[in-house]
Amino acid sequence: MNIVEQIFNVDRLTKVGGVVALKWATGSITYQELADKIQAAGLELNRHGVSIGERVVFQCADTADFVAWYFAVLNIGAVSIAVSTRLGMEDLYHVIQDSEADALIFDSITAETCQTINADSGLIRINLNQVSLDERISEELNTVQRKSDQEALWVYSSGSTSRPKGIVHTHRCVRDCCEFHTDTLNISVGNLLFSTSKISFAYALANGLLAPLQLGATVYLYPDWLTPDELRSIIRVERPRVVFAVPSIYKGILDLTDIGNDDEFSSVEFYVSAGEYLPAELQSRWEEFCGRTIVNVYGCSETLFLALTGNANNTPPDSVGNPLTGVVPNLVDPADAVSVSQGEEGVLHIEHPFMFTHYANRPKETEYRLRGARFNTGDLYRQDASGNWYHLGREDDLLKVAGQWVYLREIERVGQNSQLAIDVAVIGARDDVGSIRPALFFVPSCDSSCDEAVSLMRKHIERKLPMFKRPKWIRAIDDFPKTANGKLSRSELQRMVEGQSRD
Repeated sequence: MNIVEQIFNVDRLTKVGGVVALKWATGSITYQELADKIQAAGLELNRHGVSIGERVVFQCADTADFVAWYFAVLNIGAVSIAVSTRLGMEDLYHVIQDSEADALIFDSITAETCQTINADSGLIRINLNQVSLDERISEELNTVQRKSDQEALWVYSSGSTSRPKGIVHTHRCVRDCCEFHTDTLNISVGNLLFSTSKISFAYALANGLLAPLQLGATVYLYPDWLTPDELRSIIRVERPRVVFAVPSIYKGILDLTDIGNDDEFSSVEFYVSAGEYLPAELQSRWEEFCGRTIVNVYGCSETLFLALTGNANNTPPDSVGNPLTGVVPNLVDPADAVSVSQGEEGVLHIEHPFMFTHYANRPKETEYRLRGARFNTGDLYRQDASGNWYHLGREDDLLKVAGQWVYLREIERVGQNSQLAIDVAVIGARDDVGSIRPALFFVPSCDSSCDEAVSLMRKHIERKLPMFKRPKWIRAIDDFPKTANGKLSRSELQRMVEGQSRD
């Protein structure tokens, strides 16, 4: 079997070959044209000496060329590893060394870094902007068959607290992976979908590319990093049926000063959210704004595809709904790993049909997280009497302070409800004696000085929380540091406060 064969086999191309597979601001490409381009890129990879089982790292913008070469690597039996264009040279070097990459493929956006990075002399480097595939379009290349449990692709984590880690997936990962897209989103041939996240991010790779292409849908590509205003323009011009985004994008739309009640946003039938906690208040504001409910879902890089999904009609606010077919969730006590009763909070362990096989070069972490078929997600959840699941935060967001458990998410919500902040984040950081204590960071919503904003936030916290739950540090900052995948960089926040005394 081969992922490419499952998506671009002859029978499917007979049905959807003339349908647009990929669309962007200035052009489009059909399924047949994309399949031809994948073949041509595969021949070019062979010419460069890329062989079966070898690993190829991509650092490219989301373009049709990138997608074609990504699938071409899979088609010749090699392994595709896409990383963010925002990944710095040190982290890119780490990925190349960690994956033992044989080739590095890049474009004009990342050429300077990729051409100068000090890697092994045998590393094959290919600049997509300097390769023409036109003369190879008519040549044929047979798909290399792989076993279902052989490596197909790696996803690198965002590295919010450490170096990015490689998460290994096999060719079986796209079998019957479209349940959410068919049963909830009702996707059919030619429907236009757009993911605001990049293909290097598992959320976008699975839900914004692999699943839609299996259904003959059309994927909209945007090569640059998206702003809320640019999303508004895409919706106005392209009218996608489904938008996949993260909560910060939805919040950014609502924070636009000239947004008004934009009827154009109601043209999108489904808005989907994952990757971060989606507050009920944000869901309510969005529905009031455009009349559409945000469908809250949960998945992770280790499962690639979604595990828990809501719907637009009867899923309670704050809930991520129910498990998909083949997903078996279980909640355990973080202290003793014993299953908790319904209604109690616990760490989510799941079985999933598309589970990763291991973390690259991290046997101890693999052993800790993956026990047989069950994966310890590290996420805290609660299940209500109706079977709905509620995300409460991360296991490492649960701190013991003065002998009592403290949920960082609870402190975060208090800060968000203060009306003093545009955004709030609470992390655990070590003080001078090595104890882990809460630290609250916020972007002030007013023009007052940092000292005044911190003073107001501290007074609000003191009114709402008992002493042991109050943050040791409170910092007002202009913006939150982000990882290459756009997630909050907790390690950067920790560096801002660790070793410092209380304000």
